[in-house]
Amino acid sequence: MAKVSIIIPFYNQDKSLLQEAIYSVVKQTLDDIEIICIDDGSDSDVCYNFIKLYAEKDKRIKLLKKTHSGSGESRNFGIKHSSSENIMFLDSDDYYPDNNIIEKLYNIKKIKNVKIAGGKHLILNENNFEEPYFNYGDINTFFCNKIINWIDYQFPWWYWCFMYDSNLIKQNNIYFPPYLRYQDPPFFVRIMNKSGYFYAADFVSYIHRQSNNLFSLTPITAFEHVKGISDVLKYSYENKLYKLH
Repeated sequence: MAKVSIIIPFYNQDKSLLQEAIYSVVKQTLDDIEIICIDDGSDSDVCYNFIKLYAEKDKRIKLLKKTHSGSGESRNFGIKHSSSENIMFLDSDDYYPDNNIIEKLYNIKKIKNVKIAGGKHLILNENNFEEPYFNYGDINTFFCNKIINWIDYQFPWWYWCFMYDSNLIKQNNIYFPPYLRYQDPPFFVRIMNKSGYFYAADFVSYIHRQSNNLFSLTPITAFEHVKGISDVLKYSYENKLYKLH
């Protein structure tokens, strides 16, 4: 059993961006990992063939293919094919900022005996790095190397900054809803609430590339975006997460 599975779905991705994402994983100092790449029914085989060649050299890479159903369903597909102690998620146009990110989070989880551990992230907007907007004041009051109670946090974003205990996901049947948009907050809110607390490290654990997808909504994706928001509102109300609600 590997120590960590990194799940990377991709769909019609630019090959150079996917290469950067994959490279940021294979060069990690923690060697005992599995890298699960899921082709979510891309129109072209360019990225699939690239990863297939890479997988022949690096046996840690597991390449899967499925019909197109969105990144949430692809992450679920990856979770079900994972066989490790922990799970992380990496979008195919993002990357890890340092070679030791996975090892640092793995060690933190072990030492602090927590189910979830993560750090902050930076937004890459063209060639500039920016700190993300945080609704609840100064993010550094939370991410300063300490255990945070979820009830005190209740922020529904940035799920990809964290490492999760596999059993926490699988045994509690917590997966991404099958929406084409806004799948990650419903997953993140549920997994955090189930854990009850997490370790918030003071370092940057993830680089998120700025996307303009919000401005290219179709009637279907707009509707599913609203369904995701509705899920979070309903869950937050039922579980008395009033700050989030």
